[in-house]
Amino acid sequence: MIFLIITLAVVFIVVLVLFITSKTKTRPFLDKTGKLVENSIAEELKITLGGIEQYILLRGRNKSNPILVFLHGGPGIAMVNGLFRYYNNELEDHFLVTYWDQRGAGKSYSKKISQDSMNIDQFVSDLDELIKYLKKRFNKNKVYLIGESWGSLLGILYAKKHPENIEAYIGIGQISNPEKSELLGYEWTLQEAKKRNNKKAIKELESIKNPPGKFVKDVKKERKWLIKFGGQLYKRSGYLLHWIPKILIVNEYSWLDLIRLIQSSEFSLNLLWHEIYKTNLFESVKKLDIPVYFFLGKHDHCVSSKLAEEYFEYLQASSKKLVWFKDSGHNPPFEEPEEFNKTVIKCLLAKKYIKTL
Repeated sequence: MIFLIITLAVVFIVVLVLFITSKTKTRPFLDKTGKLVENSIAEELKITLGGIEQYILLRGRNKSNPILVFLHGGPGIAMVNGLFRYYNNELEDHFLVTYWDQRGAGKSYSKKISQDSMNIDQFVSDLDELIKYLKKRFNKNKVYLIGESWGSLLGILYAKKHPENIEAYIGIGQISNPEKSELLGYEWTLQEAKKRNNKKAIKELESIKNPPGKFVKDVKKERKWLIKFGGQLYKRSGYLLHWIPKILIVNEYSWLDLIRLIQSSEFSLNLLWHEIYKTNLFESVKKLDIPVYFFLGKHDHCVSSKLAEEYFEYLQASSKKLVWFKDSGHNPPFEEPEEFNKTVIKCLLAKKYIKTL
């Protein structure tokens, strides 16, 4: 009997380890008969960007379609790629979508990455190498670029430096002036705590050093309550239990990857936050020579949508359009996916840009 119990325990542990560490593989595009869709692409690979190997996932029902590069947020939260795959895979029918685990994030994370290389200029350079690789491999002149949260800062800085490579840019939860945005988010969160008479929240928030948002530990403390009060996801007080199952449903991520994603997000945030906090796009990016779209959640207090709207009005571009998602906070692609997908397709493929001064 004891032998049987030990045997079953060993079998259980082996199965558990195999499940956690099992290799994942992206699924091919198949037609109704189960045959591979001609000229489709579903490929995972690592390429060298900025001297280190970085992971990309390429998916498109027709690889001749326009290239759409998605820049995840964080910094370091490559798990957003999994959510984009889950909620927004309809875009793969219209674009060749490129999902990139950025330097130090997700499947591109390694303890060997130099901490000195974790700076915004290096990320812009990595993105340039990635886009040049895509343009050459698929014989394209330009790509579409979507940046979400931290990815919106990276995307807009890249578009400023290399407009020749960008067909159009979409900023989601657009960063504009992080220092001011953090102050606005803190004030909203503290006000909500007082409305609810949440004494624990009030005490923790009032213990944060001035200015709020300057230090990572203070940002984490404030975000805990901002998320709980619905300032990140509209009408939802949390996201981990809601989103983790979605990430694991897509075929590209395992439990082991999820552990790596969490580890890498800490690594990236701690090294990049100070530079992000001090970057003010009102000063550094006043004009873009490309079509620009801002997709903003009406209830975003994580990255102030009110401040992003001010930046949109301030920014000069060859054409621009502001799209509001009335039932979203910081993440319109995942909070209103059907509307988001429809709007991306309409805006980018119709090529009817709204003119501006």
